[in-house]
Amino acid sequence: MSEEIENRPKPRSRRKYILLLSAVVVVFVAWTAFWFYGRSVLADQLDVQLARLGDNGIDISCSDLSIAGYPFRYEVACRDMISADRTGATGTVGALNAVALIYNPWHVIFEAKSPAAVDLPLNGLAADVNFETARASVKFSQNRLNELDAVIVKPEASFENPFTSALMGAEKTEVHLRSMPDGPETLEGYLAVNALKLRSLPVFDKAVDLTMQLQLPGGADLLRGAPLPALVMAADGALPVRLVLLEALLGHSRVAASGDLIVNGDGTLSGKVDLMLGNAAALLADIKPLLPKRDNTAQLLESIVTSLDANATEVDGRRTITLPMVIERGAARIGFLPLGRLPPLFQTGV
Repeated sequence: MSEEIENRPKPRSRRKYILLLSAVVVVFVAWTAFWFYGRSVLADQLDVQLARLGDNGIDISCSDLSIAGYPFRYEVACRDMISADRTGATGTVGALNAVALIYNPWHVIFEAKSPAAVDLPLNGLAADVNFETARASVKFSQNRLNELDAVIVKPEASFENPFTSALMGAEKTEVHLRSMPDGPETLEGYLAVNALKLRSLPVFDKAVDLTMQLQLPGGADLLRGAPLPALVMAADGALPVRLVLLEALLGHSRVAASGDLIVNGDGTLSGKVDLMLGNAAALLADIKPLLPKRDNTAQLLESIVTSLDANATEVDGRRTITLPMVIERGAARIGFLPLGRLPPLFQTGV
């Protein structure tokens, strides 16, 4: 009997146990209330952002939108996502999931599920896209997106328009967007495509590595959801673009371009860039199967390369020729030699 009395919890120990349990319950209830409050704020913000996109002509819908992740995360799941704009262009993706830690809601990790599709009726272009994984890290401030880093592994896309079709694939694609630290209103973009292959062209079975880096003064509004035509209009129909580098590596050959451009009010590009051809003779031999057989562009380029070879310089171990290229309303030329037309970045009159 005396042993039982001695083994019973003392009043002070029992009181500490009750206080500790009460504190745990209070913290649990408070954390739960905080999570559900944050969930309601997140749901409201999703509605606000979707409404803002709608005001800019982009409508996004899901077959099933849900928010989960209790107790330490917020997980937003959107299945069968469909986006559409005022031009009738649509995009679909199998699913889009977003995850953010409860103590850092401004950093969101996105993951998309294959397949995806794009339809641009104004251009007559349709594309089906498949990929192994597609993930993005997105950092927000209170009023806009500040930084985006996306990686797509093993993308494959098939394109069709009324005149032709194409199938291409790559090992990896990276996209990086950010507001520049020394100029927050300037948008900097970077794109890299590794081992790109045109699989619908068996005569051209070489892999190409593509890299592009550009800067848009005033382009940070694109991260706020502003459409590109609105930015061009705000810049009086001449939005400046700094092409830091556009590079294509093909075997031992290299094509690169850099310079200053503007986006015109009709969506076309104008400006002057330096076009650099590394190991130009080998490059022309590689791309010759892509040119029309009755087209004399290849012969003209070969004559230009031969005449300028004496002025070539060594760049990264490649004998490189630099040519000034002029672009006027999308029409590109070197001197009097036309190189073709660049498609407009957007359509007008809609």
